[in-house]
Amino acid sequence: MEPGPILGRLLLAALCSGAIGYERETAQKAAGLRTHTLVGLGAAIFSIASIVGFEGPDESRIAAQIVTGVGFLGAGAIFREGAIVSGLTTAAGLWVVASIGMAAGSGSYWLAALGTIVTLATLYGLLGADIAIARSKAKVRRRLEVHISNVKKLEELLKFIRRIDPEAEQLNFKRTGDQSAMLTITCQAEDLAMMTELLASHRAVDKVEELSPLYWEQPGDD
Repeated sequence: MEPGPILGRLLLAALCSGAIGYERETAQKAAGLRTHTLVGLGAAIFSIASIVGFEGPDESRIAAQIVTGVGFLGAGAIFREGAIVSGLTTAAGLWVVASIGMAAGSGSYWLAALGTIVTLATLYGLLGADIAIARSKAKVRRRLEVHISNVKKLEELLKFIRRIDPEAEQLNFKRTGDQSAMLTITCQAEDLAMMTELLASHRAVDKVEELSPLYWEQPGDD
């Protein structure tokens, strides 16, 4: 094979892989532009080497090893913290980039180009749907700022809050005086009116204010 076609295949692999890597880079993922470009370029080099240097079954054997090697890279991009798993989309992106690099390296230019277009359309086009689905599964919460007049009653107040909403969480606590303090908590949106009314009537509370509108407790980003 002449140097010209080889260079063309490598450049196509780098361009297509880099386009996908750019999307991951702008999404602030660990595996970004350079990683995706190198994976696609490496897959293309292996594919070209298998065509130029080997014939028969050895040619397909090298291609199979590309898939295995990218599997190890993808596993390194996946993280788990408790019940939250992240990095799955990036790992899948590396796998797709390797296949695009193999297509470019083997001379299937249209396959590499169309594969890149469909991949980018998936990453960009389905992002809004992914966020909407994640939000539909997330818990809607409200934040309340509770002004306490007697900090000695804090433990009593926290128990009182959890009786109203067992899932209520303490976000922040700050002393504002010798006996006064400010407590920030979250509660379920449906419990907001009841929580506000009952807290305002508590003897240790001066005032209750709602801070920001609802926010989402989102699952881990893939």
